[in-house]
Amino acid sequence: MKFFEIFFMLLVIIGLTQYFDFATGIQMQVVTNAKLIWIVCGVLLALSAGLAYVWHKFIKKTDLHQWFQPIIAFYAAHQIATYGAAKILKTQFQAPNFILESPVGELNGFWLTWTYFGYSPTFAFILGAMQVAGAILLIFRKTRLLATFILLPILVNIDFIDHFYQISPLAYYNSLHYTFILIFLMFLDVDKLVYAFLSYKEYFYFNKKTVVLNLIRVIVIGGAFLHIYLLRGSIQPKSAIHGVWKVDEITMHNKTMIPSIATSDSTWSKIYFEWRYGCLIKFNPYQFNDAKDLHGQYEVDEPKHLVKIGLQNANNKVDSMKLNYQIKDSTMVMRGMYQKDSLIMKLTRLK
Repeated sequence: MKFFEIFFMLLVIIGLTQYFDFATGIQMQVVTNAKLIWIVCGVLLALSAGLAYVWHKFIKKTDLHQWFQPIIAFYAAHQIATYGAAKILKTQFQAPNFILESPVGELNGFWLTWTYFGYSPTFAFILGAMQVAGAILLIFRKTRLLATFILLPILVNIDFIDHFYQISPLAYYNSLHYTFILIFLMFLDVDKLVYAFLSYKEYFYFNKKTVVLNLIRVIVIGGAFLHIYLLRGSIQPKSAIHGVWKVDEITMHNKTMIPSIATSDSTWSKIYFEWRYGCLIKFNPYQFNDAKDLHGQYEVDEPKHLVKIGLQNANNKVDSMKLNYQIKDSTMVMRGMYQKDSLIMKLTRLK
């Protein structure tokens, strides 16, 4: 206990130094260097062990627990409430306009996260309010355990987002050490946890009832996977034409055209063959127009190099076409009929 309290007190001191720019810069250098991280962790663990030994051996009259535990809890409450206030006061999840106008596929993990969570101000407010409410409960001893149950799921989710979406390394470090502090505070009430979760005992009897019940349990979970597996089997599988294609040249109605911005009102510029989501034929290469672009479904017969496409525009007018295709490297030529006329397209794969 003494070791952990000292260890987290050291983390509290490190965390509070982030109010100074020079300290933040040093910490950023540490968390972005794997070698430095291990060195600092080793120093912190050794220092914690040494100070814990001194405390245990020489400081016996003063009860430091009554000081260290509240300080650690108050620190975590302050820091978590700060992030909650940032969401409520709208200084977090506010993506700039040049990001909002960028293609989604070009955004990095940080801006994807900011744009996604910033889409709904109400959701951001609720998330911030939960962090503030949990922080308030954390500063009272009687409600501290309840606070950890509220805050831990939020913090663990943030940990995963920070890691897998490659958010700022320093933000990742902050969320991680808040998480470990909450776990430490939760286990201060380990007796209550044991009583709440391990006091109930169920004895296993091998009889007809238990066999049927366990079979039902397997069906409940396994049935969910079976349902999705069968649904996946009904979806058009990926094929050689799957991806994004740029139309280099198109011959339709006995007229050959090279798509450009000047011809974006009358000529197809891109074709998307998607897995699960059918296909889309786009006129303007730089923006989508639901009123003009053609949406549809397609079926591919790869042995015959044949694709059947059913298209629908905004007016619910349905057209269909059957095209033969030949792929060579990153290019494809499609030939067939569309609106009772011949159609030839030369395309280049973009993705």
